[in-house]
Amino acid sequence: MSTTTATEDSGSARKLRETHRAVNAVWRIESARLIAGLTRLVRDVGLAEDLAQDALVAALEQWPESGVPDNPGAWLMTTAKHRGIDRIRQNERRARRHEEMARDLSSRPSAYTSELELDLDEPIEDDLLRLIFMCCHPVVGPEARVALVLRVLGGLTTEEIARAYLVATPTIAQRIVRAKRTLTEQKVSFDLPGREELADRLASVLEAIYLIFNEGYAATAGADWTRPALCEEALRLGRVLAELTPREAEVHGLVALMELQASRLRARSGPGGEPILLLDQNRARWDQLLIRRGLVALDRAEALSENAGPYTLQAAIAACHARARRPDDTDWPRIAALYYGLTQVASSPVVELNRAVAIGMAYGPAAGLALVDQLVEEPALRDYHLLPSVRGDLLAKLGRGDEARAEFARAAAMTRNERERALLLARVDGFDRGPTG
Repeated sequence: MSTTTATEDSGSARKLRETHRAVNAVWRIESARLIAGLTRLVRDVGLAEDLAQDALVAALEQWPESGVPDNPGAWLMTTAKHRGIDRIRQNERRARRHEEMARDLSSRPSAYTSELELDLDEPIEDDLLRLIFMCCHPVVGPEARVALVLRVLGGLTTEEIARAYLVATPTIAQRIVRAKRTLTEQKVSFDLPGREELADRLASVLEAIYLIFNEGYAATAGADWTRPALCEEALRLGRVLAELTPREAEVHGLVALMELQASRLRARSGPGGEPILLLDQNRARWDQLLIRRGLVALDRAEALSENAGPYTLQAAIAACHARARRPDDTDWPRIAALYYGLTQVASSPVVELNRAVAIGMAYGPAAGLALVDQLVEEPALRDYHLLPSVRGDLLAKLGRGDEARAEFARAAAMTRNERERALLLARVDGFDRGPTG
């Protein structure tokens, strides 16, 4: 092979890699918006997701040759709509609404561009929120509702969702398939529910929004420690929901929690994207506007209900951190007490693990370790990397270096996030270089 040919091949391979990275980036940004817009048009979340995936495949095939378009989101929507029309035309036995949509769209081909631009310029919160409420309809089982939202809108893989729920991946996959089929068979409306229906879906909607936020705040897998775009999307949805339901305390509690946690995003990563844990963060980088917004939302939530719910309690915990100018100023006894309150309204092994951390900070590592050791045999935490990570930290503080090193190594082997793995392995290496201090 000549030098020129080899150089050209190398350039083509580099261009292909760059284009694929661009496609992946566009998909992460646009997929939720695309699926929500398509669901509004076809009234079928499963079909909308299929059409969006078809558009993604087309982008992977065409963009390496044609280049990334100036408006990639509009390109994906255009392509998805064309694929939808093709599917409709190939199956004349489709429901009447599909046939009417195909005739309407195909009769105005010259209007595609302007129509799509209008679609994409509409407030995306509305479509996204409608889709979340659709996915959380009572006809879908409670466990499947949030999994479907995370898959369709959060862009999480079934494996990532399974890790968030601490259940098997095939179980999550089955739930998602059944949920899509149920929504289609029951012809669930894309419209926002009336007040009388709101209560039936609100808890699932709040859970879905918060889990989307959590995936952005601490990505379960991949090369990024955080995914800020997901946090921003969840915050946007939460704020819109708070406007729609101004008397719902837990909606304001969730908004408060997300505002306060989002205030730390800039401080959670170093210049190279490496993780920076809470007690090591530069608090001057915390976003004071988000903190003020979060504290206002927390006050509103507490004023609306005498009995704080799980999101309001977690927001109160986040407020303790936000109010502390220095790590040493943190009111850990209050945080431990708030976690105890959380166990009374939303007990789970993960909550107990977080309470153990707070107990360890408030009353010493031995007290925290005693609680963590009670969770070691908990089945739900068997593959949860933060259990050995927390245990390793407490052991290190107690001077039990060999045991701590083993726990950090185990946690590093369990996590799917590359940044977090590097952080844990660095702690392992710290024990190799010398005794625990």
